[in-house]
Amino acid sequence: MPQNHRLWEEYILNTGNKIAFFRKFKKMSLETLAAKTKISIKTLETMENSSLELITPEISKLAAYFKVEPELLLSASSVIEIDKLRLLDFILRKFNQMQDTKALQSQITNWIILTITDEIKHWQDSRKESVEVLCKINRSQEAQKRAQSRDKKFAPFREYFKKIQYQQFLINQKQGKKLTSCQFVRWFMDNMPQDIKIPYTKNNRINKLTQLAIINNREFLAITHKS
Repeated sequence: MPQNHRLWEEYILNTGNKIAFFRKFKKMSLETLAAKTKISIKTLETMENSSLELITPEISKLAAYFKVEPELLLSASSVIEIDKLRLLDFILRKFNQMQDTKALQSQITNWIILTITDEIKHWQDSRKESVEVLCKINRSQEAQKRAQSRDKKFAPFREYFKKIQYQQFLINQKQGKKLTSCQFVRWFMDNMPQDIKIPYTKNNRINKLTQLAIINNREFLAITHKS
């Protein structure tokens, strides 16, 4: 079997990374490749015998030298689709009948181009999904940061609001009265000092204050029951 045919077969059957394949295709030794890419021989040996799942600066450098996409140097992440294998089997059976080496090389090359094209599309789709997921995570993280920033900004007011509410809670308790959250919010709005700024928009102010008052009231009642 011709040398090039064995080389294509190696690419097809090898589920590991393809650095050695492209190096042999270029008819280069490790020493020559190391000299051309400025990557140490030891590093190249390790890469050729390892499972490469991520694009590193070394892989990008090799891909640029081989003039291929970096993903093509990574280890195969999935089994070749059955329809592609059937097509390859048909090509090889036909070769056994025809014994036309040049035709075989041409068909094998076309088969590899077809397979790689589909893989590139798969990589692009996966990359798009990954980018979307990362963007979603980033948006979520940014939202959390904004929430934390708002929480920190509103903390002094919440502490002041809680302190005043607890004072009124105790006053009403001594009088045998129950101070509801809504009652306190109305009292607070009527008796709030002029220099106190509520950090909520006017449209949502009463709702936010009522939510705070409900949380505080639960805490006050829990303290009362314990004592």
